[in-house]
Amino acid sequence: MSWYVLVEANESHGDGNTWEPVAKVPGEGGREAATARAEEIGRTSLRGSLPDGEGRQVFRTSPTSWLVETSRLVRRERSADPTRYTRHLRITVAELEFAREPAEPPAKRWLRR
Repeated sequence: MSWYVLVEANESHGDGNTWEPVAKVPGEGGREAATARAEEIGRTSLRGSLPDGEGRQVFRTSPTSWLVETSRLVRRERSADPTRYTRHLRITVAELEFAREPAEPPAKRWLRR
């Protein structure tokens, strides 16, 4: 079938963290092309450039998976020390093995009263 780069982001919400899908990038050219694109996304971003002032650490967790930690320092008005905000991304190269499009919804029917 076809290869994709899947990107998930970790968001903290109160007591827990959740991983949410944020991108599904077609890996045009097969597995090797998808792997190269995944490596590029890990080192830069989905847009292809590293945002100004952003720190980034990229960990390869398998030949086709990465964990990326991004961080940014923000200085608050009344604080001498900056606050660090971090976000985590999981990047995975995956082959689409099965796909089925959703069926068309049934036509609207008028109810008689």
